[in-house]
Amino acid sequence: MINKKNALRAMLSMLLATPALHAQNQWTYDFNNGFAPIESGGPSLKPLGQPGEIIKEQIPGSDYLSRSIYVFEKNSGLQFNNAETKGFLSKSFTVEIYFKMTELDSWKRVLDFKNRKSDYGTYIYNGKLNFYDFAVSEKAPVRANQYVHYVYSRDHETKTIKMYINGLSKVEFKDPGTEGILDVDQVLNIFQDDLIAGNESSGGTVALIRLYDRVMTPVFVRRSYQTIARTFKEPVAKKEEPAEAPKPAEESLEPARNKNLAMVTGRVYDGRNLRPVNDAEVHVRKSANDSLVAHTKTVDGVYNVELPPHETYRITAQADGFQSRNVTVRTNNRFEEIKALMNMSPETHSTPLSTLYFSQGTEVLEDSALTDLDSIVSYFQKRQDLRIVLKGHTDNTGSFEKNLELSNKRVETIKAYLIGKGIIADRIEGSGYGSAQPRRMNQSEAMKKSNRRVEVWAEPVKR
Repeated sequence: MINKKNALRAMLSMLLATPALHAQNQWTYDFNNGFAPIESGGPSLKPLGQPGEIIKEQIPGSDYLSRSIYVFEKNSGLQFNNAETKGFLSKSFTVEIYFKMTELDSWKRVLDFKNRKSDYGTYIYNGKLNFYDFAVSEKAPVRANQYVHYVYSRDHETKTIKMYINGLSKVEFKDPGTEGILDVDQVLNIFQDDLIAGNESSGGTVALIRLYDRVMTPVFVRRSYQTIARTFKEPVAKKEEPAEAPKPAEESLEPARNKNLAMVTGRVYDGRNLRPVNDAEVHVRKSANDSLVAHTKTVDGVYNVELPPHETYRITAQADGFQSRNVTVRTNNRFEEIKALMNMSPETHSTPLSTLYFSQGTEVLEDSALTDLDSIVSYFQKRQDLRIVLKGHTDNTGSFEKNLELSNKRVETIKAYLIGKGIIADRIEGSGYGSAQPRRMNQSEAMKKSNRRVEVWAEPVKR
């Protein structure tokens, strides 16, 4: 029986290597040699996070044939050091992984190319293949606690990125820059999440990792999957029986999600050290009409807002000591989850702290601007080291003289509001510029609207 076991294990190793017999170069990790590759002379994988365990797992359908697997904890995983290979993954390459995850709700990291310094990279997102934030697949056959064959490739010449599940192509797009390749640290992290969003990961099990120094063809990927599927004889998932409806809880600790809305989960962080920015003011406005739809603050750098689908929104974050930052998001479906990250830079006072808009021909403040103004009041009450500079503007409708007068009236409207809220007049300075400094060309009503504004600037108090 011992000889039979050894023979079957030898056959298993041959089957795992079969798709790559004619490879120019590759590294294959099946964990029979610990973290070292099957091929001699290759770099060993490095455990990340909480060290996992290499164990033997019985192959389904076999009474005595087993395989070695690596079991890893949540926010842990493995690292391939490209520097030890003299640039193996520096041009065209392919990554092939056979693994399963214990959790598949929301975002679960697969590949990280920037050594935890960026949120860009590949994920499985609610059963979809995702390269944040450039591409997402339709629903793929990815289920919790069930092995899946996953392939990622990037062509050095065309920058084309492809992702496959179980031999089928699911995502193909052109890398807009260098997001899909390794940065100066030259390490590929697998399964462990970055330090930006944090903990978008799952524990799981990996049975095979294979790296190639070229792009593998769709035919090769399909055959590789078929070989592994035959070898490992994975069972087909049974259709789940409908679960009994849960009894209503006496008290809910969290408000229920509105299934008609999309959830935007954001993180505001200091770009210098990746630390979260607490108590940042977050305003959400519709891009179409600039109307305010949500206002919240960050807790440990995180904020959440529920928004109607099929709309484009501008999200603005403001925090003491930082320049304000904007991002634009699009809600495409109901009950989807969108990530919106904002990298904050130290304040330089080289851009307006806020911009308030007016209707054509009037200096009357719109109701939608009051929340922004109240935030400005709160900001300057805390920042006694700063003074306020107001700059009023108009579009080009009418004579220059009347527009100059109107822009000064708009400044006085904002100044009066701030004084009424307790800001002393000596801290406020303002001027109107009429139509002389448009933000955009006055070629349409939408463009003209962006010119009918008062900009709120901050300047250090001179001592």
